[in-house]
Amino acid sequence: MFSTAQQAAIDRLWKRKLDQDGKKLPQGERHRNLEPDSALVLCAMASGVGAKRILEIGGSSGLSTIALAEAARRSGGRLASIELEPKRQDEAKRTIQEVGLADRVDFLLGDAAVLIPRCGESDFVLIDCEKDDYVRFLGMLRLSAGALVAADNILSHDLKDYVAHVRALPGVESLTLPIGKGLEISRFTKGH
Repeated sequence: MFSTAQQAAIDRLWKRKLDQDGKKLPQGERHRNLEPDSALVLCAMASGVGAKRILEIGGSSGLSTIALAEAARRSGGRLASIELEPKRQDEAKRTIQEVGLADRVDFLLGDAAVLIPRCGESDFVLIDCEKDDYVRFLGMLRLSAGALVAADNILSHDLKDYVAHVRALPGVESLTLPIGKGLEISRFTKGH
């Protein structure tokens, strides 16, 4: 599904993440990337539904950005990637340039609470940021009818409150996929 250059970049970013975890670096010094299997699934989902307006909340150093930018390329769309940490986003920009996807990504640096309202309506969203912010950021989204929202770390961080919240919303169909650290995939049938 990914080009050779894209897969090599994903492998490099993942190896470094595992190395950092093994060294037990402080959380602020780690590059917190989506698992490669999850990236593959999200690329297939976003491109499969033809998502043209894709939003990533928490791009880190770019592993998930590669997957979502590739989905945007396939659908003829664009990805807005939000990241709070400048060094992580700088690396993501370099990586996206190297793998030939720079024309598909708008990088937004800063607090997602400030940036999300500026992003407009989305067809596909990945939430992969501070876990306490999932519910709040979900409530800030503007979603098209049929939009998909994927939230990572559902199983690894036992995010039962987020799952209960999203599943209680009217017009939402949602399920947990035991891929990577757990993805909650929610379809907003009427938008949001």
